[in-house]
Amino acid sequence: MEKPLVAASACLLGSPVRYNGDACEFRPLSRRWSEHLKLLPVCPEVGIGLGTPRPTIRLSRGPDGVRLVEPRSGNDLTDKMVAWAQRTSDDLAGLGVDGLVLKKDSPSCGVERVKVHPAKEGRPTRDGVGVFAMVFMALNPQIPVIEEGRLNDPNQAEHFLARVHFHHRWKAAGQDGWTAQRLMNFHQEHKIFLVARTADAKRKLGRSIAAGFDAGLPAAEVALTYMIEAQQHLNVLPRRGRFAHAMERALARMDLALSSPGREQVIRSIHAYRKGELPRMAPLVLLDHLAGAAGSVPPWLGHLSNPVPAATGVLARV
Repeated sequence: MEKPLVAASACLLGSPVRYNGDACEFRPLSRRWSEHLKLLPVCPEVGIGLGTPRPTIRLSRGPDGVRLVEPRSGNDLTDKMVAWAQRTSDDLAGLGVDGLVLKKDSPSCGVERVKVHPAKEGRPTRDGVGVFAMVFMALNPQIPVIEEGRLNDPNQAEHFLARVHFHHRWKAAGQDGWTAQRLMNFHQEHKIFLVARTADAKRKLGRSIAAGFDAGLPAAEVALTYMIEAQQHLNVLPRRGRFAHAMERALARMDLALSSPGREQVIRSIHAYRKGELPRMAPLVLLDHLAGAAGSVPPWLGHLSNPVPAATGVLARV
C-alpha cells in the first residue's frame, strides 16, 4: 500500500512563506514522519497572491461578522480567501489527502483559539478559526485535521496518525468502487481499531451502514457517511482502558488451543498496562508473538498499534 498523503502548512515543512519571510519548520513532520508519509505543502496566504514578506493579516469582528483583513491598508481579504479555500479543499480531496496539519494561531490556518480582534478598540478574543481551516473542515469532515502544536503531545500524535492511516485504508478499500460487501468487510476488519479508541463507535457505525442501505442510498454515499461519522467518533483522545479492553478482545479472538501459559502472560501484561506499569508495546509484542505461534498474525492485530511507529517514536510511551 502507498504511503498516506498528508497536506501541511508550507511553513511547517520548511518553506519561507510566513508574513516575515521566515519558515517555522516542524521537524517531526518535515524530517522524521516524511519517511512514512507523502507530504504536500499548502500556503493559503501565498495562494491568494500575497507576497513574502507581507503585511500581517488578522481576523476582525465587526458588524458583518468575523472577517479576514489587512489592518495596515484596511483591505478585506475574506471573499478571496473563501473562494481559494473552496477550490483548494476540493483539489486536496480529489488528490486523496488523508490528513491535514495546519499552523496554529494563523488567521488562515489556525484550527482553534485563533485571535479575533475587535473592529475598533478593545482586547482580542481567542475564539476564532482560520478561514482556510474552517472551509476545509466544513467541506471535508471525513479527513482528520490537527494543528502542529498538538502533535508535540505523543498521545495526540499517535492518535492523529492512526486516524490518517484509517482514512488511507478506507480510501484503498474503495478504490475499485464501493459495494455493500466491501464496506461491511472494511467495518469488520477495523472493529478492533474502533473498540480500542472509542466507545460505541463499532455498534453505531454498523447501524449507520445498515440504515443507509435499507434506505436505498448508493454505496459510495453510505461509505462517505460511514467515514464522516467514524472520524467524529475518533475526534476524542482514547484512554488507556479502551486499549486494554481492545487487547483483551483481540486475545479472545485467537485460537483457544494456543498455550495457556502464553495467554496468561499476555493477560498479566495487559493488566499491568491498564494500571500504567507497562507501556502499550509490551502486551502488543506478546500478542503478536502469540498470534505468530499459531502460524499467522491476523491483520486486525496491527490496528491496535501505531501505523507508523518508527515515525513518531512514541509508541513505547503511550
